[in-house]
Amino acid sequence: MKTKLIIGGVAILVVGAAIGAWATYSFAQNLIMENLPIGTASLDEKDSYIEAAPDLNPLQPKQLKVPSSKAKNVILLIGDGMSISQISAYRLINGGPNTRISVDKFPYSGIVLTHSENGIVTDSASSATAYSTGFKTNNTYLGLDANKNILENLTETLDRSGYISSLLATSEITHATPAAFVAHVDLRWKTDEISSQMVDSNIVTFLGGGRHFFLPEEMGGKREDGRNLLQEVSDSHVLLKTKEEMNNFDLNSPGRVFGLFADEHIRNIETPDNHVFEPSLTDMLEFSVNRSEYFIDNGCTGFFIMAEGSQVDWAGHVNNMDYLNNEMKDLDSAVEWALNYGIENSDTLVVVTADHETGGLLIEPANPVDYTGDKVKFSFNTAVGRGTHTGVPVPVYAYGPGAENFTGTLDNTDIYRAILASLETDSDLGSCIN
Repeated sequence: MKTKLIIGGVAILVVGAAIGAWATYSFAQNLIMENLPIGTASLDEKDSYIEAAPDLNPLQPKQLKVPSSKAKNVILLIGDGMSISQISAYRLINGGPNTRISVDKFPYSGIVLTHSENGIVTDSASSATAYSTGFKTNNTYLGLDANKNILENLTETLDRSGYISSLLATSEITHATPAAFVAHVDLRWKTDEISSQMVDSNIVTFLGGGRHFFLPEEMGGKREDGRNLLQEVSDSHVLLKTKEEMNNFDLNSPGRVFGLFADEHIRNIETPDNHVFEPSLTDMLEFSVNRSEYFIDNGCTGFFIMAEGSQVDWAGHVNNMDYLNNEMKDLDSAVEWALNYGIENSDTLVVVTADHETGGLLIEPANPVDYTGDKVKFSFNTAVGRGTHTGVPVPVYAYGPGAENFTGTLDNTDIYRAILASLETDSDLGSCIN
């Protein structure tokens, strides 16, 4: 009888606890829902929406500090589609939670808000334009404001002050991020115009993929205007087509360089036999730095290099973790090289950031009710095979003169301002490119 009473008492306690837990959950759910700016959604639903974002207050630029010393050089590395989740996943896969990867060695870090002029979720064109000009613009616009007025970009500003610039990418060189630092078009897919503006620019070194965008359709390319821009590039630049040609290039040559190492993007899975002839992002970065030093030795003020790990984004779009890890490894190696260069050259600012996050990457326990153990599940929270950009902030890491301005919460337009604040600029010097 006593045993039955004990069992009954325990049962009552269990039921009471369950009812109490349900009541607490129900109260909390109702409290949250009543105080969220969401009219019709329920926490029982996977997706919740706001009908409209609140009216935006005027953008308040970050108050920048005057650096104690100025930089002569800037290396900006952009992981397209990379946020904290991608970095954390790479850390876990390649050493575990206590491992420290290249970005973890930077003394300054912050977060960057990424919205565009006309969207809470940005595309690469708008975000890269914010980095290259300091202005918000509409999605798909490159080097233009929302009213399609031309914005002077960072490479143009620095050219007038005697700096030289290089643009590197593992995508087609005409892709949105590198294009934002040189082109002015209202649609990122106007590759005929973008490539033509690249050839006409004072950028010293272009390295990436995208030969198809320099050849007319009748020659197997993708140009609609019929121009053989590849021939025109050969007349005005040194054209490099393979990693070997790049490695054998005379770094003391004064000419401008176009390195086009693939018909489309580098390391295209559909052309694996070609990969041995294609450089890594680190290879391209080292080459560009060494060439830049030649120009500085011959009178240029300093250098600016933008190097993009382009395909981190694409891995998020297709929800592929193996692809993501490989691209993060390539980027991590370049970041490590850049940081070591900055340590050895105290006049160099190194900045690592991203334009947006892609895929909504989640890191979850393998067992959803058990948080113990070392097994986790990686999953993407956007559509399989067509993963989208998300509106979450991205990280920024900095080392060198002016690095203290890359802390706290920044707008993406602040990145441009902080880079420019780190440099000595004198527009009276003029271009050092003949």
